[in-house]
Amino acid sequence: MRQSSPPLSYVSRIIAAGVIGLIMISGLAPLSWAQTAAKPVDTEPLPITIEASEFLEWDQNNGRYVAKGNAYVEQGSSNIAANHIIANYETKGETRDITRLIATGAVTYVEGENTAKGDKLDYDLTSSLYVLTGKKASVVGPRGAMTATQSITYDATNNDNRKVTAIGKAHYKNSDGRSIFGDKLIAYIGADGSLKTIDAYDNTKVKTTEGTTATADKLNYVASTSLANLHGNVEINDQRNIMRGDRAEIDFDKEISRILSSPTGKRVTGILTP
Repeated sequence: MRQSSPPLSYVSRIIAAGVIGLIMISGLAPLSWAQTAAKPVDTEPLPITIEASEFLEWDQNNGRYVAKGNAYVEQGSSNIAANHIIANYETKGETRDITRLIATGAVTYVEGENTAKGDKLDYDLTSSLYVLTGKKASVVGPRGAMTATQSITYDATNNDNRKVTAIGKAHYKNSDGRSIFGDKLIAYIGADGSLKTIDAYDNTKVKTTEGTTATADKLNYVASTSLANLHGNVEINDQRNIMRGDRAEIDFDKEISRILSSPTGKRVTGILTP
């Protein structure tokens, strides 16, 4: 007797070594630190290739793709590699637009010249926000690099003023060698990927290209002026001289440091070597 055909909504799983799937879905947007301006959506979405060493699963009931075991997803110039990848998509649309993507275990995301790495990537495409977690979380691009020991959150809700938050011994290094450290860093970047400002909180430090370092409770760096303003328990060390005070200004371009007294009139101090 001939068996009846399975219903249209079902869960299908392929178990094999090195299985590969080619799926027409859209919505795998760039996640990079130095992201370029958004591109117009093509009428024909690029196909996404999905690979895994253990299995691929397509759950049509819940709108979900699962790839496990050396999982790999690629679309155009973007790709994600991880131990386990889950992609949720919109079941009502013909193109099955991805709404959320979760990758866990040795995650590497590459988009053009930009690379993000961590233990887990949770990306909500509907709100243009992703969270990268891990003890060695990093997002590296041609204009700079951000690292952290807990998490890096990228919020592109405002395309012209994108917010990047790094938590846990965070470090931002610009392409010209300037560095900013802090337990928490909040950076704002433009649509072209250029840095606008960085605010650093707790155990903060800045380092110029000439080796001058300054520590403080908190600091603010403005890229357009190359000026850093430091507040609270400030110490500036240029390898030979040390200055201490409540506030300071550092001009990265001119390599000029200025220590300031507190509003209460507390004196500044310095140890200067002739």
